[in-house]
Amino acid sequence: MAPFAFWYEDDPAGGFVRFPTELECEHLMGLPEGWTKYGADGEEIRAASRYKALGNAIALPCAEYIMAGIKEVLHDPV
Repeated sequence: MAPFAFWYEDDPAGGFVRFPTELECEHLMGLPEGWTKYGADGEEIRAASRYKALGNAIALPCAEYIMAGIKEVLHDPV
């Protein structure tokens, strides 16, 4: 996971670098809050495993867009 850097244009010395939280990563992927928090057995998943799962996933809005295009082609053949 790459860190997030933030600086104000007029104050380059006042910026900071940090990693996004698991929750922020879920939001960026278009997933509901806490989607990766628990495993199938109900046990809480470690942060590193959550980041790995999110990194190996496809963003939900992207998947929805692709599937809508496939549906359009299948229902309206040229």
